[in-house]
Amino acid sequence: MRLLTRAVVLAFAVIQLILVGRILLDLGIIPAEGLALDYLVPWSDALAAPVEGLARSLGGGGLGGFGGFGGGGGLHPVMLGALAAWTIVEGLVIGVVRKLASG
Repeated sequence: MRLLTRAVVLAFAVIQLILVGRILLDLGIIPAEGLALDYLVPWSDALAAPVEGLARSLGGGGLGGFGGFGGGGGLHPVMLGALAAWTIVEGLVIGVVRKLASG
């Protein structure tokens, strides 16, 4: 089970790294060219899609600025929401893994 816990932590670390990279891209800290636009934007958009969908379904009309924006134009609140949401999901999954490990 220790290996499973490490795999879960690694998977969520990659997710969080992608979202933090997108936040840095949107703030203009990472240059908006090359690999950042080719990989970071589509992956971060996909990871943030559930948060955007939830915001739309609750009548918020979205959190603004979502949908493939190339970076440097300011912070997208949906990326912060996605980062928080994935962190909560990570905690829940790790709790389930620990419960399974304890028997």
